Amino acid sequence: MLSRTKLFANKFSELDYFSLFIVLILNIIGLAAIYSATSYTGSDIGFSHPFIKQLITLFAALFFLVFLFSVKKAFLESYALIFYIVGILLIIAPFFIGGTDATNTNRWFDLGFFRFQPSEFMKFFLIIMLAHFFSSTKISPNRVRYALIPLAIALLPTGIVFLQPDLGTSLVYMAIFMGILFSAGTRLYHIFLIVAPIITILAAFNITTFFIWGIIIGIIVLLNNANIWKMVSIFFLNIGVGLITPLIWGSLKAYQKQRIITLFNANLDPQGAGYQVLQSQIAIGSGGLKGKGFMNGTQTHLRFLPEQHTDFIFSVIAEEFGFIFVSIIFFLFLMLIIKWQRMAFSARDKFGTLIIIGSSTALLFHIFINVGMTIGIMPVTGKPLPFISYGGSFLITCYGLLALILNGNSEQIPQKDYYS
Repeated sequence: MLSRTKLFANKFSELDYFSLFIVLILNIIGLAAIYSATSYTGSDIGFSHPFIKQLITLFAALFFLVFLFSVKKAFLESYALIFYIVGILLIIAPFFIGGTDATNTNRWFDLGFFRFQPSEFMKFFLIIMLAHFFSSTKISPNRVRYALIPLAIALLPTGIVFLQPDLGTSLVYMAIFMGILFSAGTRLYHIFLIVAPIITILAAFNITTFFIWGIIIGIIVLLNNANIWKMVSIFFLNIGVGLITPLIWGSLKAYQKQRIITLFNANLDPQGAGYQVLQSQIAIGSGGLKGKGFMNGTQTHLRFLPEQHTDFIFSVIAEEFGFIFVSIIFFLFLMLIIKWQRMAFSARDKFGTLIIIGSSTALLFHIFINVGMTIGIMPVTGKPLPFISYGGSFLITCYGLLALILNGNSEQIPQKDYYS
């Protein structure tokens, strides 16, 4: 670790203004949609109105972007372990300090004037820690430890957040891990070993699928191992995971089970768990090509659409502005992802490459989950749409992830910073 590392650097000549410009366009779209989605209250525009609160938070998020972008990349890399430990303590603290909220969860710190979710900020610390490990480790990518150690790093916060319970955020952590793991040059077979138990759990719900998947595991393990004991251990470990699937299913909350069940057929519970998805699909479909017009969405303004300014803001936009406008939003997101991936390839050091990959993966996964749940192809996990949905701590998180992306493309870390 560095004995002396400066905290800040003037790097604004390296700031990617293209990314910032596109993000601000998305923010403006989001503010318009939030205003429309919350106008049914009939209340005057004041400091308590969601539109004004989101606008104020935007300035705070921009300040956070400037702050985090200005932090030297070498400082982030050097103190990654400390950041990670602080993050773990923060996501544990709500179990003892914050208490349960109205939904009987342990996710929030309420400071009175500001309410935030520590698990959001753990995303930063996890990305920095994983990028630090892969950029500084001397373990060969051909060794299984190259994948198992970062797996343990990712599983610890994932398990804690899952117990809060927050399935959506725990999935984001694993998406970050998989994105960085793949980009760090890990053997595909080792990635398979990590992903296989998850597929086994899903396959275990059907005996025929489970049997076929068991044969596939056996063939892949046989082709990649010369050691008979390793082959047997890996095979039976996965079979064992499948056999305990009923226990895992039993540990889920009732609403989580219902969300998964209605994912495949929302009509199974049209007045319950499937209600949100059905109303969202109606809103999206009724928008047509050009939409019903700003402030004219019937699903929105007649309040058929739940959580319309947060989780289902995409449905509001689709109903009022139509398919053409939604396609423009997708195009803006696509431009950002392409730009960020190019930045990752051109970054001046491996640490920078990996924090760009980790941060962009987190944002991309949020987009995929949010849009997927509004059209009914993903379970409703409560993940907002980046830069568009209402939410103070989430907006700050999005700008923090953007800051990490931009920081990763800035100055090069001296080689001595890696193994000192």
